[in-house]
Amino acid sequence: MASTPNRRPRRTAKTQRGAGKTWSPVMYMDPGGATPGFSYGVLRRVYRGQPCSVTASEFVRRKLYPIEAPPAGDWTKPFSCCRWDVLLPPAGGDEYMAPQRLMEAYERHLLPWRQGLLCTTKVLQPLSEPLQSSYERIRLAAREAFALRRNLPVILVAHAPFLAGVGAGERQPHVHVLGLPYERSLLGWGAPNDEVTSDAGHLALYEEFKAAGAVA
Repeated sequence: MASTPNRRPRRTAKTQRGAGKTWSPVMYMDPGGATPGFSYGVLRRVYRGQPCSVTASEFVRRKLYPIEAPPAGDWTKPFSCCRWDVLLPPAGGDEYMAPQRLMEAYERHLLPWRQGLLCTTKVLQPLSEPLQSSYERIRLAAREAFALRRNLPVILVAHAPFLAGVGAGERQPHVHVLGLPYERSLLGWGAPNDEVTSDAGHLALYEEFKAAGAVA
């Protein structure tokens, strides 16, 4: 039986992905184990006794500004990411196609006792084809998994570190898929979705993205 979002992960304080790297105190990472080309995490209010150091809006904003980010709360400059999209459920409302407006409305609705603030996945893009090709597969998979199947808004943010001259070990392009775990309809914000912020969500989303051809 799937655990609740409050379950502590099975790994130790240091990740199994590299010596010396420690867990972020605000993330709940990869509870389903290794999923090649696809990583999963949950932004939480409290993790191992430490309160979250950023809001959900600020977390999204930092992804949109990977280069020369303006001061916290400033959305006025053009985003420095490679590409971005807001995908809404069919009845989501056109006024929320801008990330700032979507996140501001979302945070006004957040229930203070809910732990899961945001579901974040990172999907690697292969270097064997144009970025637009793999991006479109990831976009279609995200739209189906979040906006259509679960009625959840989702923000896509593409990063291409090699375009900014980042070191050889971090050059592979990728897309951050940032899912908001509350349903959205014509009636406004609805029920929270426990699946995408639980252990079960990691492998469920991985299998859906893989079936859509979005994960190599």
